[in-house]
Amino acid sequence: MPRSTLPLFSSMRALKHISLPLVFDADGLPIDERVDFAGLSSRGFVYRVLRDIEALGIRKSSVVLTRTDKASQILYARAGAGTSESIFFRVNNGRDSEKFALTDGSERARIRRELRVDPEAPLIIYSGSLGEQYCLPEMLAFFRHVLAYRSDTRLLFLTGSPEIAAREIDNHDDLKLKIEIKSVEPDKVPSIVASADLGLGLRRTSFSMQGVSPVKVGEYLLCGVPLVATKGIGDTDGITEEIGYLMKEHTQEALEDAACWFVESVLADREGFRTRARELGAAQYSLQASVDSYRRALEAVETYSSVSHQSLVG
Repeated sequence: MPRSTLPLFSSMRALKHISLPLVFDADGLPIDERVDFAGLSSRGFVYRVLRDIEALGIRKSSVVLTRTDKASQILYARAGAGTSESIFFRVNNGRDSEKFALTDGSERARIRRELRVDPEAPLIIYSGSLGEQYCLPEMLAFFRHVLAYRSDTRLLFLTGSPEIAAREIDNHDDLKLKIEIKSVEPDKVPSIVASADLGLGLRRTSFSMQGVSPVKVGEYLLCGVPLVATKGIGDTDGITEEIGYLMKEHTQEALEDAACWFVESVLADREGFRTRARELGAAQYSLQASVDSYRRALEAVETYSSVSHQSLVG
């Protein structure tokens, strides 16, 4: 079960001499990520060779695992004639729903005291990596729009790259006193996330991002935290405005609309949003949901392997 393009190539070479089914775990669209973020030319020799390996590997696979339905559609189209849509299975990136979970009011109050945030003040969190593709300026613009409605709102960056956040925030003197930046041990992340009223998941759109499944979305939802996220980054069809707000673009008007939704909808029904977010998180983003999705895919290997083996021998 190779997980990327070069291991896929090695596996196909090995299977010339061994009769075993091949499961390609196409985690995202990694070749296209190199184009979007690493400077690989989509017209160059390396890109063409990697795409050929990818297409051949799909045609010879009994099952192909993807993280989004869109990735399945793209890889199916690339594989060409003779490939069956039925070999594609979407599997989930799951999180332990016992660790990432709702907390009671007393625990949220304790965490907020540690963060120096009033128990009733709106708390917005961003948890995860930071960099050019994670839309830090847009997050700050959104926060500024929220402050126009609720001046007591606080924003927390929970990240392993605090220097990136600090560098950007230094350019916004009016926001500094309302923003906290923290790096904590992984086991402390869930309870801090669960103390927030909103999670941010903005990201630059690109072709390759159609194939990813952002882990932070599942973490927010499992902790009962509604979110503002970018539409088109992974499969987010289950996220309605009863759970989160998906933005097609990051214009000032769109950011202000999202801020208005947060203040008028989420803050008016915090417990309702927590409950609905948790329910969706448990159904789609839990470790158990991930296990179930892998089980369905791997149980199909026997069904399709005989066809794939014939093509390998051929």
